[in-house]
Order: sequence, then C-alpha cells, then structure tokens
Amino acid sequence: MPGVADRVIVVTGAGGGLGREYALTLAREGASVVVNDLGGARDGTGAGHSMADQVVAEIKDAGGRAVANYDSVAEAEGAENIVKTALDEFGKIDGVVSNAGILRDGTFHKMPFENWDSVLKVHLYGGYNVIRAAWPHFREQSYGRIVVATSTSGLFGNFGQANYSAAKLGLVGLINTLAQ
Repeated sequence: MPGVADRVIVVTGAGGGLGREYALTLAREGASVVVNDLGGARDGTGAGHSMADQVVAEIKDAGGRAVANYDSVAEAEGAENIVKTALDEFGKIDGVVSNAGILRDGTFHKMPFENWDSVLKVHLYGGYNVIRAAWPHFREQSYGRIVVATSTSGLFGNFGQANYSAAKLGLVGLINTLAQ
C-alpha cells in the first residue's frame, strides 16, 4: 500500500470486522492510525472501550503507532473529537476511512422510524460528519484522502435493508460529489 507511510489516518468503526483490518493494514504499512469505535453492539446499542483498545494494542505490539478514540460518528461533536484526537496525538490528519456502521434490518412496512434514523445517522451522517471535520485540514495542507465503505445494497437494494441501502447510496453520492 504505497503512500501511507508516515501518514495519519482515522479509521471509524475500527474495533472489528473490516474496520479492524483496515486499521491493522494501514499501521503495518507505516501509517499512524486513530482507531475509532464506539464499542457498541452490531445494532448500535451500548458502548465500551475494549474493542478499540484491543486493536490499538495489536498495532502497538507489532511496532506500529495508534491511539484509540471512542466518540460517536453520528454526532458532529463526536466527529470533531475524532479529528482532534489525530491532531493532538500525531499533529496532523492525512486521511479518513469512513467505515463505522450498524445494522437494524427489517421489512420496510414494519421498520420503526428509530431503526431508519439510527442507521442513517451512523452510516450517512457519520460519514458526512467525519469527512466534514477533516475537510478544512485537507484543504489547508492541500492533501487529504478519503475512503468510504459502501455496499452493493446501496446500488441494488437488499430486502430488509431499506435504511442501510439508502444510507450506503447516499454515501456514494457524497463521495462522487467530493471527487469533482
């Protein structure tokens, strides 16, 4: 992965799954990583530090540089704190991997608004919030990279995932617009 050595990358949702793999790979390739994870369950309930802390420990044990952050991407203030963690710990931010997500699947006609809203807040608003918080720094230094985890569910739909599909397609539109 050329180009990430000595870069500072925020990875949201980095406590498990793909986010964990992104964080470990970036660190192995020489990036300093902000491992962000709220530490909740797959449906977004709860919170804790152990998931992010474990990934940070793995990175440090392998000789890498990492710091944990437990803020929620769903809130603008949380996103600002995530970026602040990168700046305070490593002095800059060079990239964002927007990966945080939750699932609250259900058929559309039975889906409570709370399940619709929660999924969009984490996926779509979370992506927006973190990118928005990092954007001024990218502009000021004339450098910044963004990777957004999306899904074929956003492109083609998937039964029981109207909320997730809408959020993922929204992210595709956001990143395509920012790439202009």
